[in-house]
Amino acid sequence: VERVAGFDADVVLLQPRDALRYGYRLWSEKKTGLVLKLQTLAQDGQVLEQVAFSELQLDALVSKEKLVQMMSRTEGWRVERSDMVKTGADAEGWALKRPVPGFEAVSAYRRPGVDAAGRDAIVQWVFSDGLASVSLFFQPADRFAGHQEGHAAEGATHTLRQRLKDAWLTAVGEVPLETLQAFAAALERAR
Repeated sequence: VERVAGFDADVVLLQPRDALRYGYRLWSEKKTGLVLKLQTLAQDGQVLEQVAFSELQLDALVSKEKLVQMMSRTEGWRVERSDMVKTGADAEGWALKRPVPGFEAVSAYRRPGVDAAGRDAIVQWVFSDGLASVSLFFQPADRFAGHQEGHAAEGATHTLRQRLKDAWLTAVGEVPLETLQAFAAALERAR
């Protein structure tokens, strides 16, 4: 038990059983279970990211009038409408030769392009292990000739860009780079 933001919190350590995911240390408030602090940990225990409350008031009374007043000021806001269409990876011609251990496909979307044939469409295939998620984005290779292969990291988030036969893959997730490489190596064109 430790104190965070003035509250007693239970500390829980989640350790991965393989190198495909990160560990987590979390502090949850004893009475409500609300997560007050969360650390994402590398295999060596190094803190990659941390999020925490520094001040918090639970069960605070909220004035309905004040809330309505705050939400009525929308100048400068813009409404974005998504043109994404739910699809399946198989319908888009993608498959995994072998699963990446612990990860399951949870959704796939197509973002329509300029022509009716979907030539410029970007497909997003999302996987999760219940804590972390990985998004695989596929773009037509001939329409994105300026891309470069490579990888980058920002905190716990890794990005991998790789040229496939007829597409560019951009893989993103709060997972080690090896996980994204395992997804890239398992991908195949189903049609």
